[in-house]
Amino acid sequence: MKIKKYNIEITKPWSKEMYAHNDEVLREVVEEVKAKWLIAYHDSENEYEADGQDDYPEFMDSDWDNANAIMMDVQEAVTVIGYGSGYTIYDVEKDVHQELEAMAYWRAKEVAEDLSISLNKEFIGLG
Repeated sequence: MKIKKYNIEITKPWSKEMYAHNDEVLREVVEEVKAKWLIAYHDSENEYEADGQDDYPEFMDSDWDNANAIMMDVQEAVTVIGYGSGYTIYDVEKDVHQELEAMAYWRAKEVAEDLSISLNKEFIGLG
């Protein structure tokens, strides 16, 4: 019996249609995560600058400890490792974006679940 989802037949090996569908879902996950990061980044930056002194470094060059909880949640979901003192906001942001650009379907599915991102469509053929 043939199984279909989103009017796409689920096959092994995957069909071109399955890859195209999953590419679309992957793009949505990456865009949603980047948007979540950007909003959290600006919120954290605004708070940092409001509390900052003249001799404080720019937010991007400040210690990762200045990140807010949402930035930390995104970072943990995407990179799966912890960052602490000694890393700058820039260091972590660079790693998060690098991971997003090279993310496999199965990792994107995990990230979307970890961050409770509602997707228009689900990945197919991942088991």
